[in-house]
Amino acid sequence: MATAIRPVWRTALLAVALALPLPCLAQESMDDVLMRAIQDELKRATEQLRTEHEEPPYFVAYRIDEIESAIVAASFGALLSRSADKSRTLAIEIRVGDAELDNTNFLPRSWRPRSNTQTTPLPLDADYKELRRHIWLTTDAAYKHTLEMLAKKRAALRSRSREAVPDFSTEERHTWQAPQTATAANIDIEPLATTARSLSGLFRTTPEINESFVSAFSFRRRTHYVNSEGTSFVRNQTLAMVNAVAGTQASDGTVLQDFEVFSARTWQQIPKQATMAETVRTMAAALTARRHAAVLERYSGPVLIQGQAAAELLAQALAPRLMVTRVPVMEDERSASYAASLRNPFEDKVGARVLPRWLSVRDDPTLQRNDGGELLGGYAVDAEGVPATATVLVEKGVLKTLLSSRNPTADSLQSSGNQRGEYLLPSNLVVSASEGLDDAALTARFAELVAERGNEYGVAVRHIGNARLKVDFGDAATRSQGGLRLERPTRAYKVYPDGREEPIRKLEFSGFAESNFRDIVAASRSNTNYSLRPAPAGSNVALRAASALYGSTPRDLVVSLSVPDLLFEELTLRKPTGNVPRPPILTHPFFSAAAE
Repeated sequence: MATAIRPVWRTALLAVALALPLPCLAQESMDDVLMRAIQDELKRATEQLRTEHEEPPYFVAYRIDEIESAIVAASFGALLSRSADKSRTLAIEIRVGDAELDNTNFLPRSWRPRSNTQTTPLPLDADYKELRRHIWLTTDAAYKHTLEMLAKKRAALRSRSREAVPDFSTEERHTWQAPQTATAANIDIEPLATTARSLSGLFRTTPEINESFVSAFSFRRRTHYVNSEGTSFVRNQTLAMVNAVAGTQASDGTVLQDFEVFSARTWQQIPKQATMAETVRTMAAALTARRHAAVLERYSGPVLIQGQAAAELLAQALAPRLMVTRVPVMEDERSASYAASLRNPFEDKVGARVLPRWLSVRDDPTLQRNDGGELLGGYAVDAEGVPATATVLVEKGVLKTLLSSRNPTADSLQSSGNQRGEYLLPSNLVVSASEGLDDAALTARFAELVAERGNEYGVAVRHIGNARLKVDFGDAATRSQGGLRLERPTRAYKVYPDGREEPIRKLEFSGFAESNFRDIVAASRSNTNYSLRPAPAGSNVALRAASALYGSTPRDLVVSLSVPDLLFEELTLRKPTGNVPRPPILTHPFFSAAAE
């Protein structure tokens, strides 16, 4: 009987396969590769990262953000830009010393807002060794930076005392894993382009609007996080937004601007194009009407803040006060006044009344929606791995606590789970009125106050500007004596006793302070939900530079507010002061017969 002869090439392949290490036979998922890379480098950093004369880290954390995004911008129906991008970035947190005194909460003499926030890109491929190489080099740079900050901080403290509060809070170990999304396909940019073209094209029928643009944005992010305490998480986040912004000038040169925002978790949940178009047309009509509206020099009296305006007012004037601020040690003692300006005055108001007794405020990242609709600011764990929990901030008008991170203060030794990317931010900020009125009753109360005051009319504010959404960023809000810096109302109306309304060309708040919130006399029973991408406060930028975070983290975060209409018994509004630019000399070419 003849013996079968095995082909030489088959025998060779079998030998190679048997010689391969087992992991190569089963391909790792991207999640597995990323987590293995940061866990292995974390182990090496905690066990070996030290020099002969320097102490090792007592805390190390790694965060990898994988982001896929698409953004399109258009103006008057023509595309201005379109881009789709995938990126992977690394952020590292290294602390040296101990939890009582480490390298954080310190600003050196020559600090810069972005001194340790340079982008640290990682390879997009599932290349374990190359990932390790990038993480190793960034860890080395972060550790050296950390040692330098700790040495300077200790030197600065030799001649002065510091607040007896730890530099780092102790939190429970926590692990959380979001499911791997099954969407391997790229974000489709074409629906965004179609929407931007279509909505921006609506301004071709508005001859009195000089400038406009529409941007459409969609992104998804998957974050991998591990730290030396054993906390780890893998988290998904998605966001889609459409912004429509327009601007013009009145005949006297007054700059007028307005905008609309549409937001959802995914692009598929963005409102229908017909719905957005109707809203944009209404905004354009209101902006056009303001060009011909009367100028109001000054008004003092009852003011009804409605809808988006109520939410934007709280976002700008109250929300920043609901977050605790740790004043850093300054290397230069002459900067003491600047350090003091970083402190939140509401730290001294815990236990005091800051709102009417029938208003309460809570921050709740566990909410996904309420009676007002969808809320987009939620998450399962914050950027430091602290589980999401609801926090009652104001109860029956009394300030109970402030939102915090793992950066303790005397009154907030634990984190509330509100570290979001680089900054401390609210998630879903919900205002509830236990004595809320229906629309008819609120309007009647407004009219009563106007009559009691003896005014010819009251003022209703229905839309307020946003620092991110302008065509003219030189048209900035001003800070009046003793007041906060607030963006100007973009839709305000004189409301007469017979129900007649007249638009007001341009107004700004005069002397508005946090104390004005105590003088709210009524609120609506229903809430308006509003989501925005907040602009970081100046104090947040300084505190970011005083943190242990090294590298880049995403800044495309969203905060949602759910706020009732608010009736103030007395506010002061006035015409903005200062010079105004000259209007265009020639007419808009879209509507000029000479330009045909």
